[in-house]
Amino acid sequence: MGGAMAASAMDLWNHWSIRILVLFSLTCQVALFLLASTRRREGRWFFRVPLWLWYQLADSTATYALGHLALSGAPREYQLVAFWSPFLLLHLGGPDNISAYSLEDSKLWLRHLLSLIVQVLGAAYVIYKHLMGSGNFLLLATVLMFFVGVVKYGERTRALKCSNLDSIRGSVKKEPRGKCLFYLEKKPPQWGFEGKVDEEEFLMRHAHSLFHICKCALVESPVSMEPDSPEIL
Repeated sequence: MGGAMAASAMDLWNHWSIRILVLFSLTCQVALFLLASTRRREGRWFFRVPLWLWYQLADSTATYALGHLALSGAPREYQLVAFWSPFLLLHLGGPDNISAYSLEDSKLWLRHLLSLIVQVLGAAYVIYKHLMGSGNFLLLATVLMFFVGVVKYGERTRALKCSNLDSIRGSVKKEPRGKCLFYLEKKPPQWGFEGKVDEEEFLMRHAHSLFHICKCALVESPVSMEPDSPEIL
């Protein structure tokens, strides 16, 4: 009885493994998108632990699924399988609201760059194995999605590189000293705000005018207080 159930489970996995992996990878991306804001607003462990788990599972699942597609012995006529590889590249690019879980992850941007090269080659091999020479519209759609996935994954790798403290410190040093201060409206309009949107825009612009202070403080760099700094109204 137990052997029959084990054999049945193995048959189920052999026939549906790729679909299960792709769906689970999509689930990880949705969970990350929904939970990303808890990293900034909630410090409780029951918010941060699930987010950390989904973050770790997202890359691992997409990488494993893409490798499984490359090594799969699926018949050539299963051309839809190749269409999933660009979506897995998109998954490896991650949602826009969380490129990394912590600053320590940004230090590993070279590892992500190497992973980018390997995964792109793997996805290209899957497309070549299942679609090359087919001459149908699915090939065109797959190639377009492939380029979108490469750009998305490359964008994440570049974001990790730019968010590294060494990169931030270098950009602060290269910035002209007179460009370190920006002055916007320091007081609300005399007659108040016309609506919630105007108030949010004012607060956002005012916060943006102080961003250089946070950036310099993050890398322990002095903030320029030159009186002739340009004024932006």
